[in-house]
Amino acid sequence: MKKLNKLLIVFLSISLASCVDDTALSDQFDDGPNLVGFLSAAKNASVVADGSEREFLLTVNLTGPTSMEMSEDITVTVEVDESSTAIEGTHFKLATEPLSLTKSTNYVGNLSLTVMTDGIAPPLAANPKLVLNITEIDNNSVVPNGRTSTSVITIEYLCYSPITGLYSTSDAAYWRIGSNNADEADWPEETEILYICDNTYRVLEYCGLFDGDEWYFEVDSDPFGAVADDAEITYLTEYNGDPILLNGQPIITCQSNPADMSNVECLDTNYVSVDGDDITLTMSYGYFTAGSGPREFYQVLNKIN
Repeated sequence: MKKLNKLLIVFLSISLASCVDDTALSDQFDDGPNLVGFLSAAKNASVVADGSEREFLLTVNLTGPTSMEMSEDITVTVEVDESSTAIEGTHFKLATEPLSLTKSTNYVGNLSLTVMTDGIAPPLAANPKLVLNITEIDNNSVVPNGRTSTSVITIEYLCYSPITGLYSTSDAAYWRIGSNNADEADWPEETEILYICDNTYRVLEYCGLFDGDEWYFEVDSDPFGAVADDAEITYLTEYNGDPILLNGQPIITCQSNPADMSNVECLDTNYVSVDGDDITLTMSYGYFTAGSGPREFYQVLNKIN
């Protein structure tokens, strides 16, 4: 019985100490300042180098324990850090006036960044980087957010190709260990493809119907990016020395793993159809999961923008 009482006292002591600590931390948070920062500490600004200019919006917002109680406007000054390798007037133009955050916009504002491409001939040896700092806030109760008061924008110049753009899916299938589990209705509404240069393309976000991946394929083109009708699509298994993974597993293709691609029609896929401005990609690829077998994707993508 004495042992049980001792255990109970120890448990109550730990519980009370935890409550005190939690209360102290909560009080510290409630008494802390409101913060202003960029929505993201890093961002890619990818543009086709065709001589035009493209605008990107860099979001700045207010957070903090009493941010919902504020009513006055906040003026935020953003400046270019001297460590930037991007050159103003060559690579970018930036709105110079201070940014105003107001209650009517829930203290969210957008800084306009214009990326310039005139005179740029990709691929560049290195992507220019623009480093922006929040340097001044005209409200003593608000301070820069230590994690996001600086944002690094990587300007990526892409070569021109008619394949670059957004695609919808007109036909698709997904085989999981030999069983057809999905069709085009399960694919995303839009798939984005970028031309990296040197006949190489990057697919953003989606492999088939699954998100969170980035993978690459090649299509032969002329020096000006033109692609011939019926040009072959080949898939990269690595890029810049790193293996290409889909859902965490190595990519497989009709070229690299034909025995594991038995449910897709390898002889009738992996080509580009070009009819004027109409671009269609017919593709088959997948990944292999050790212990359970292949996952295979078939998809027909039609360029929409």
